[in-house]
Order: sequence, then structure tokens, then C-alpha cells
Amino acid sequence: MGEAAGSATVDGTGRADEGIAATFAGRLEVALRGLLELSVGVLSAMEENVSPSHLRALQSLDHLGGAKVTALGDALGVPPSTASRISDRLTAAGLITREVAPDNRRATWLDLTSAGRAVLSDLADARAQALERVTEAMTPAERDALLLGAEGFARAYESVIARADEDPEDAGR
Repeated sequence: MGEAAGSATVDGTGRADEGIAATFAGRLEVALRGLLELSVGVLSAMEENVSPSHLRALQSLDHLGGAKVTALGDALGVPPSTASRISDRLTAAGLITREVAPDNRRATWLDLTSAGRAVLSDLADARAQALERVTEAMTPAERDALLLGAEGFARAYESVIARADEDPEDAGR
């Protein structure tokens, strides 16, 4: 075929490194598809009670330890007016409280109620149960390899994000 003996080309194009990377990325995407479907399934079951955008807002408030409406908007990547509407709906559902911010009477402070924390706890429990069902079908060696790889992926992802935060031009590299 005109390729040197021992060439690492996988896709037959003569681009060894690109072929391997594309194959690796493709294999990884297929391998992760089940995990993504599992996560989407858990979220879909939760949607009966809380929409995905409201779940994201609850998770953000939990992560922030409560926040002003503007900080919630920043965390969600939405304008303050949208964050305010989301917080209105969550307040009406009894999942968060809205109070005057302690440091600024014109700002609104948002925090989770016990019902909001229960929604997040239910989500975590459902996700854990779904993951347990799947990983119980794996061998111990497969579980160990999955955990090692997932932890490495998480570390690398955090590193890429940190670099992108430091130099946005690096984000695509």
C-alpha cells in the first residue's frame, strides 16, 4: 500500500499520529457512551420533579454554599435576569430560599432548603445505584482499570481547564 513496514497508521491514510488519535478518541467516545446514557437516564428520571436547568442551579448553589443571584447567573452562564427567574421558580417549589443579602440590601441571597438538599441527595443516590448495577457486572480488574483511568482523566481535565483559565488561547490545544 506504499506505507513503510511497521507503520503505526491505523486508518490507512498515512497519517500515523492522527489515525491513532482519531481511533483512540473514537474508541473512548464509544466506551463512554454507556456512562453518558446512564447519567442521562438518571437525570431523565429526576426530570419528573425538577428540570435539568433547575438541577444545575441547585448543584451550583450547593457548590457555592449559597450565593447572590448574580453569582448563580455566573455559575450557570446566564444573565442575572434568567438566574432571577430560575430562583423564583425554585423558591416557589420550596427548594431554595431568597433573602436580602447580608452585605447588600439591594442584592438577593439564595440558599438551598432541606427539600433542595433532598433533591440533590436523591440524585446522588440514584446515580450511585445505577453505577453499582453496572460495575457489579465487571470483573475486579476491569473495575480497577476503570477507576484508575477515570481518575487520570479527571486530573488531566482539571489541568486543561486550569491552563485554559490562565490562557484562553490554550483552550483548544
